[in-house]
Amino acid sequence: MDDKQHPNQENQKPDAPNGRPSHAKRWMSKRWLYPAIYLGAAAVIIGLMYAKSQSGSTQTSVQPTETNTTSQTTTQTTSAGLEPWLWPYQEGTDAAVTMGFYPIHGTATQQEKALVDYDNTYYPHKGIDIQAKGGQTFTVVAAQKGTVESVSNQPLYGYEVVVNSPDGYTETYQSLGSVDVKQGQSIEAGDTIGTTSTNVFEQSQGNHLYFQVNLNGSPIDPETVLPKQ
Repeated sequence: MDDKQHPNQENQKPDAPNGRPSHAKRWMSKRWLYPAIYLGAAAVIIGLMYAKSQSGSTQTSVQPTETNTTSQTTTQTTSAGLEPWLWPYQEGTDAAVTMGFYPIHGTATQQEKALVDYDNTYYPHKGIDIQAKGGQTFTVVAAQKGTVESVSNQPLYGYEVVVNSPDGYTETYQSLGSVDVKQGQSIEAGDTIGTTSTNVFEQSQGNHLYFQVNLNGSPIDPETVLPKQ
């Protein structure tokens, strides 16, 4: 702060009798004093705000832990907008997950198993691949109720169906060979979406379904909402 702009300049006391500034005056005239006071106060305020936020985060993080102790069916049915989740294939299909969701905080081995190798580049897997025994075509059904947002034929992914569901969920079904729904159609969990096929992006997976679940726009591991097998 410039001496001309010092807020206490008009109220300065006379110098000490010996002609030199008093100790208090010399202390207050230090140019770094007020910025130091302001920075110190700001540091205290930020520290208190951070501590408060951490306290809130700690309390919030306890709730999912408690929820995880309940059965998945209980978790699914407590939401008024959602139906119980279903695996996205017709009942009686002998199918299994052949590639899982890419775990950001997983081990190097887990992450390596969830990478898609396409055109000499590796891509994190944002959903799961489901394949029927023997690589056979199977019927795909809706995992959750909702409204069909779009139906399209993607050059890399095959036919794709995107469904908007309650509570911020969106489901994407890819690698379809045929589609039995239309844009804007309301569907229930278990309704037929189409049938599986192959696609260019994941040729190594053969005939399969790619299934992705987004929550509020961000991909989540579909197996965290689907029933335990």
